[in-house]
Amino acid sequence: MIKCNLAVLLAERNIKISELSKRTGISRTTLTALNQNQSKGIQFDTFDTLCNFLKIKPNDLFIQEPLEYDFEVIEIQPSNAPNICDYYLVVSAEIQHKNELLDMNFVCKVKLWEEYNEITQIFISPSYHDKIQDLLNSIPVTFKVSIEQELLDAIKAALVVELNFNENVEVVLNQ
Repeated sequence: MIKCNLAVLLAERNIKISELSKRTGISRTTLTALNQNQSKGIQFDTFDTLCNFLKIKPNDLFIQEPLEYDFEVIEIQPSNAPNICDYYLVVSAEIQHKNELLDMNFVCKVKLWEEYNEITQIFISPSYHDKIQDLLNSIPVTFKVSIEQELLDAIKAALVVELNFNENVEVVLNQ
């Protein structure tokens, strides 16, 4: 898996996308897509401009990690202690990192935030297995963020289908 490390590089330098766009001539749309790892590719002149401006080597802007992952919510249970959480989810995780396959389940607590009788936010607190936590601690932050976003997307999809939540509800990782 290859990810763009632009968000980390900009944060380290305290540079905003709008400033980078003005100073390099690269469009905000392009920079935002790279920053959020939503770009399908990059032009060599854009790549060169970013490396020169940030004074980095190409492998600083793009990093590769042998990593694949998939999450699936396999069980949703209402909680008996609504002051702690509203639901417990059992999530199946399949994570291939280098030559190791982690195929295990873990539990997430779900707390709902309601405004005007409508669920507006869902807070997720995962209780990762130690091996998953060790992996998350060992990989570059760009990949950790990507894994966590995939987990949130899987949970949101399951809650929208199973509990009929609004698709626009915000799902937040609460650690």
